[in-house]
Amino acid sequence: MMLGFRSLFTILRGRKQIFLDPTKAIPLRGPKRNMPLPMEPTAIRDALVNPDPAVALAVSLVAFHALMTSQVQHIKLTDIIDGRLRMPDGRFIPLAKPVLVHLAAWLDHRAKRWSETKNPYLLVTIQTAPRLSPPSRNFPWKKAGVTAQALRADRILYEVEQTGGDVRRICDLFGIGIETALRYSATILEPPSPFEPPIPTAPSHP
Repeated sequence: MMLGFRSLFTILRGRKQIFLDPTKAIPLRGPKRNMPLPMEPTAIRDALVNPDPAVALAVSLVAFHALMTSQVQHIKLTDIIDGRLRMPDGRFIPLAKPVLVHLAAWLDHRAKRWSETKNPYLLVTIQTAPRLSPPSRNFPWKKAGVTAQALRADRILYEVEQTGGDVRRICDLFGIGIETALRYSATILEPPSPFEPPIPTAPSHP
């Protein structure tokens, strides 16, 4: 019950409908919550239009293609071929149109600011531009206002909903294992929330 209340108040705070979570001071006991949750759409939209081109690109890569932080961190310029992204496991992902827009904006910014850099990685910083190393794992997420983990979960949950929980498709599309895919697909098999009113049924007649 406490998990349910805490989830409800978390959503209300995210929508700025309440200021404080009245359950925050109450010790939480019981099973650890590990069920992935969707994000508030406005938070994703705000992150996608971030004025920093590195942030906008990183957010779009995760929001549209559910990449992990480490995957974004280690993308090299040579991994992008004809609008497709080559993944470490050999898969090629056709990049969504919004991602291509953010990619072009970032590459233009990168070329202007670090025109002499030999760094092979897609994302570079002031610290890595003179080197050949990838950016830190936290770049550029400190300025994004959202986390890569939450964005990734939201994208996978959306696909689960659209495919009716097709585990095989989820595994193939995002390169995840069956156990992880089942954890996401279980979200559409959960019983109705106790906060939703019961569906009225027709009265029975003798």
